[in-house]
Amino acid sequence: MRTTPRLIAILGALLAAAHASLAQPLSPLPHGTRIEQVTVSGISSGAAMALQYAVAHSGSVSGVAAIAGPSWGCARGLVSTAINDCMCGRDTVPSALPLAKELARDGAIDALRDGHPQALARGFIFHSPLDATVVASTGQASAAFLASFIGTPPTVDNGNAGDGSSRAGHGIISPAGHDHCEASPQDRSYVRQCGQEDNARDLFHALFPEVHQDPALRRSPVNAGDIEAFDQRPFIEAVTRSGDYIAPDSLAFFWFPVRSERRKRLDMAATGYFHVPPSCRQPGARCGLHIAFHGCKQQVREFALTTGYVNWAEQNKQIILFPAIDQGDTPVSESCAAGAVDKSADSAWFQPNPNGCWDWWGYLDGVERTRYLTRKGPQMRVIEEMVHVITGR
Repeated sequence: MRTTPRLIAILGALLAAAHASLAQPLSPLPHGTRIEQVTVSGISSGAAMALQYAVAHSGSVSGVAAIAGPSWGCARGLVSTAINDCMCGRDTVPSALPLAKELARDGAIDALRDGHPQALARGFIFHSPLDATVVASTGQASAAFLASFIGTPPTVDNGNAGDGSSRAGHGIISPAGHDHCEASPQDRSYVRQCGQEDNARDLFHALFPEVHQDPALRRSPVNAGDIEAFDQRPFIEAVTRSGDYIAPDSLAFFWFPVRSERRKRLDMAATGYFHVPPSCRQPGARCGLHIAFHGCKQQVREFALTTGYVNWAEQNKQIILFPAIDQGDTPVSESCAAGAVDKSADSAWFQPNPNGCWDWWGYLDGVERTRYLTRKGPQMRVIEEMVHVITGR
């Protein structure tokens, strides 16, 4: 029997559905366990989502790390700007700080005190100078935005020549990475190995500088049993029940825009993962919650097992939440060499998400240009529901 791409996609969907049926509900922590702070990080579109969540919830999120991602508010709700400027650097992107302050004044994101967040105080940026998917200038824009928004410059890491990380391709760097350090047509996971460079280690150090990192205590290896699957669908349904507008993602008869089953789930997968280190399973433990957002074209399970978050979770006493986007079955090239995207894409009748990215340009919003940046953003609300369950507040 010939195996076609369509058949592979169908089998993959069936396996995902079967796996989702085995996923457990996301349960509260043991009695008396206290979450002392919430921090977030991500890579690529996940970096954008981490920044969006941190800025929108700056009264309760204390730290944010962005790896190889576009800067906050860069796209302004326009897919052409997202690709042409935020990713490919074809034009200079203006500061988004005025927009953040406007949204705070309007109550769309958490209020600021004396122009700065009430909790968000630490940041970390990693961006390779040779990243050809999201150019280095957008990492510089993120650093400048965070320095102004938080009031304190974030830790900035552009890699170094000694371990090759200054020549890294697009992705997150981990000793357990499967892809080569430099970009290659064979890239699959976007988890790269560049000597002993370790983005998870370094972002935790930047967000929790009071913790002494002992390399001898780094957990290794990480096994499948170290992460637990959970069912994301109840959280998604809690948001979609509101009936708020969700943009269509495909066309049907006579070019009529429709929403796929994937879009009806806000492009989110049925299953996410989490890791609770042993010390945080003890009643009365005091730990943090760290949310790690994968990037476009990344499978969340592989991301959780290989990126290093779990390796360093025990030392930093962090529960790690790995929420997931459904990757779909029709990825497209992200090469900036393909030429500029026409502005007509901004007014298209439907807004696809072929590469399984988090919503950092408003693909769920239609003509609305800022909802995805605010607490009303559909995916933001799903994550907020998860945080409420874990923290109990």
